[in-house]
Formats: sequence, structure tokens, C-alpha cells
Amino acid sequence: MKLVRKYSILFALCGFLGFKELNSDPLGLIYFAFFGQLGNYWWYKLGDCEDERLIYNKHKAGYIAFYTGFVLLIISSVLIRLYTIDLLTLYRLQVLIIAFTIAISINLWAFLTYKFDTGN
Repeated sequence: MKLVRKYSILFALCGFLGFKELNSDPLGLIYFAFFGQLGNYWWYKLGDCEDERLIYNKHKAGYIAFYTGFVLLIISSVLIRLYTIDLLTLYRLQVLIIAFTIAISINLWAFLTYKFDTGN
């Protein structure tokens, strides 16, 4: 199990499948959310020991990261809706925004947890 977690960062390579879907199926753009697996680098650096301080820091970082991602998602969705007329383009961009905000939020959560826990 430790080997799987150690190399689970390689699942982030599935994010490159999103480039294959740029000109075809709009739902294929959700592959870009796999770049969220890059956050496993920070989780792996923290180690296996989970104490009360780490749990508190996870909750604090998760609140900041996912709130930031939600605000980023809403603002970018509204801005895109203002400047896009074509419905298919709007749909493609919306799926792309959702995938990237998921990836950014997960990476930010892991990074902030690492920063809060190490005190750097």
C-alpha cells in the first residue's frame, strides 16, 4: 500500500489526456482534473504520522483552498458568460474551468497543509 501511495503522483500524467480532447468531446476536458494528483508530492513529504495538529492544519488549509477555488470558479464562470456568445464554446470553457479549479484547489490544499504543518 505504501508503494501505491508513493507512486500515485504518476496519476497526474493522465491530465495530459485532456490535450487530446481539446478539439473533440467537451467532457474529455475533465481529464485536466488529474493534475490535482500533483498534490500527493506534498502529502508524501508530510509522512504517515497523523496527529491532532496535522488534522487541524488539514481542515484549515482545506477551508482556505476550497473557498478560494469556489470563488475562482464563480468569478471566471461569470466573466466567461459575459464574453462568450457561442453555446458550445461556453460549455467547453465551463468544463475546462471546473477541471482546472478542482486541480488547483487540491494542489493548494496539500501545499498549504504542508506549509502550516512545517511552519515555513
